[in-house]
Amino acid sequence: MEDVMGHPLVSVILPTYNRADYLPRAIDSVLSQDYRELELIVVDDGSTDHTRQVVESYKDSRIRYMRTPVNKGVAAARNAGIRRAKGELIAFQDSDDVWRQGKLTKQVETLEKASENVAMVYCIMTRINKDETYRLLPDENILKQERQGNLFERLLRGNFIGAPTICVRRAVLTGSDGVGVFDTMMPNLEDYELLLRIAKKYQVAYIDEVLIDTYLLGDSTNSNLLNG
Repeated sequence: MEDVMGHPLVSVILPTYNRADYLPRAIDSVLSQDYRELELIVVDDGSTDHTRQVVESYKDSRIRYMRTPVNKGVAAARNAGIRRAKGELIAFQDSDDVWRQGKLTKQVETLEKASENVAMVYCIMTRINKDETYRLLPDENILKQERQGNLFERLLRGNFIGAPTICVRRAVLTGSDGVGVFDTMMPNLEDYELLLRIAKKYQVAYIDEVLIDTYLLGDSTNSNLLNG
C-alpha cells in the first residue's frame, strides 16, 4: 500500500508485555519520525499492567492496538502484528527502545533505490546497559565490507543485526515465495533464525549510522542477541 504521494506505507510492529512505564518512550520515537506514512501496531501480549491505558491515551490515528488474551512470547506477538499489517514495508520496534530521528526516512529511501533482490535494510544500534555503559552493534569486529550484500555465511558465525534495526519488504515474509515469519517454537533467538532464512535467499542493505538506542533491562526482548 502507498499513500497518494507514492510513498510506501511502513507497518511498525511493537510487541509489549508489562512495559507500560517504558512504552511511551518507544511509541513517541516512532510517531515523531519525519517519515509520516506509517502505521504503528502495538501488540499487547497479555499484559496485566496499564498498557492498554497508555496506548489509548494517544489520539494519533496511525496507532492500532491489539491484545492477545494470554502471553505467548515475542515471536507470536510479532507474527500477530505482521498478519494485521497493511504496509508494503515492515519495521520492528521494542517497548524499551528508542528510534533516532530519520531512521525510517533513510531506510525507506535505501530500499526504494535498491534492487528487488535486496530484502531488507538495517542500521547500527547502541545497546545501553543499566549502568549507562554501551556498545555498538555491529561493532568494530565486523568489517564494513561484511555488513551488507550476501550475509548468509557471515551470519552463520554469529548475529550482529538487531530486530529493531530492520526494515523489510513485507512480501519477503508473507508473499507466495516468501521465507515465512518468526518461528514460535523457538524459546529465543527467533530473530536470528529468521535473519538466516532471509539472508540465505536475498541480499541485505546496511546504513552505516546509529539510528536506534536499545536499553537492556534484564528481560529485554533483545538481551539474548548473539554477537558476531
